Amino acid sequence: MERLKAVAENKRKVIALLLIGLCLISTVIGIAIVANFDSGGIGGDKIAIISIEGAIVGGSGGLGLFGSESGADDIAKLIKRAGEDPSVRAIILRINSPGGSAAASQELHAEVCKARENGKIVVASMSDVATSGGYYVACAADKIVANPGTITGSIGVIFSQLQYSELLEEYGIRANVIKSGKYKDIGSPLRNMTEEERELLQEMIDDIYIQFVRAVAEGRQMNESEVLELADGRILTGRQAKERGLVDELGNFQDAVDLAAELAGIEGEPRVVEYGRKSAFESFFGVFARELGHGIAETILEAGKPRVGLRW
Repeated sequence: MERLKAVAENKRKVIALLLIGLCLISTVIGIAIVANFDSGGIGGDKIAIISIEGAIVGGSGGLGLFGSESGADDIAKLIKRAGEDPSVRAIILRINSPGGSAAASQELHAEVCKARENGKIVVASMSDVATSGGYYVACAADKIVANPGTITGSIGVIFSQLQYSELLEEYGIRANVIKSGKYKDIGSPLRNMTEEERELLQEMIDDIYIQFVRAVAEGRQMNESEVLELADGRILTGRQAKERGLVDELGNFQDAVDLAAELAGIEGEPRVVEYGRKSAFESFFGVFARELGHGIAETILEAGKPRVGLRW
């Protein structure tokens, strides 16, 4: 009898703990939802801040094995939202990125152009690094502000491939490949690249490269020949970039805010609203736990695949 009472008491304690746990989780999620809403309210002249942090990748971003990633889908939605918000007069892209996927960078570039077509002033504010794909996005803005010591430039395209067929052979490991065409496994790490394949890949890289050069020329109102002189992959400081016409002003983030307010005709102190900031839920628990497993698995699975990108 006493044993049954003890078991029943333990069950009640477990149920009570579960209920308390559910209440705590619900509270945290509630705070997260509330914190995720834009605190800017309705009306007024707002400046939207959108951060592009880490490598620029397709899809949704998060925390990869080697650092944070900015997902083009997520950032594009934020730019679109700010571009369609009548209370937003200007958008500041706070960029701290070495670049990344060519297509993802182009998606953000296109969304910035749409925001400008909607009448929004867009200012790119460069932090530590805004190279390659990061610069691709920035060149779509009305103005670019960089610190004198910002690392930028690196206009170019790179294709990289791991090749470990000799290592596998050393351990007696061989792969059987059945393919529908001779180029289907182009860039495979399991064999050496042929000269014909190298020529095909170079043509592809050159095509993306010309797209990059033309985007810079159009955004910076430069001749393509002027851009080509700088588009050899070199990196530049913010000061050097300004001297060469790739940056408009030297200054910090607050200088970019002041410039955006001036260009947008905002009188007095502008109302700055950060779009896409982390919710209280993410801040409390951190993104690390949510993304670590995915990041490790993705890194291992993707390690052997060839990559085309705009990165430094």
